[in-house]
Amino acid sequence: MSIALLTLALTGTLALLGSILNGYVVPGDRMAVAPHFLLSLVATLLLVMAHSFIMFFLIATGVEMKEMEKAYAWGDSFRRRIAASKGRVFPAMTLALLLVIVNFMSGAAAHTRAMPALAHEALAWATFAVCCYALYREYQVLGDNNRLIAEAAERRRRSSRPPPA
Repeated sequence: MSIALLTLALTGTLALLGSILNGYVVPGDRMAVAPHFLLSLVATLLLVMAHSFIMFFLIATGVEMKEMEKAYAWGDSFRRRIAASKGRVFPAMTLALLLVIVNFMSGAAAHTRAMPALAHEALAWATFAVCCYALYREYQVLGDNNRLIAEAAERRRRSSRPPPA
């Protein structure tokens, strides 16, 4: 699951880069607005899906770990470690989500000249940088999450206590 989520985030980030680079063609060729818009729409959809799905995946695994710890009376070490890893990635993912949405909307403002194109360009590059940072953090945290899941599965397998009914 983690690989699929990271692939989705990477694809969205690359689509965002393609959209940014394609945006440099727009001033010289007004017909390039349509491909730029479509690529931006695809990038926005992919990135919003990816970051949201990763958040929900981390929340769901945290809930499952909490229930497993309670059922097997393991204490709260898994829950604390998951909460710490979420704290490392959720701020970056939230900022990336917000910037992706604002950047997409600012494209319409730049197209109608309600906002300078340079401001949209600067926001696009800032969005790309934050998305790259969020992708890096997601890679780290999903790896940690997979190791925690494997550790919990091994601990459950070795547990002498019968599984809950």
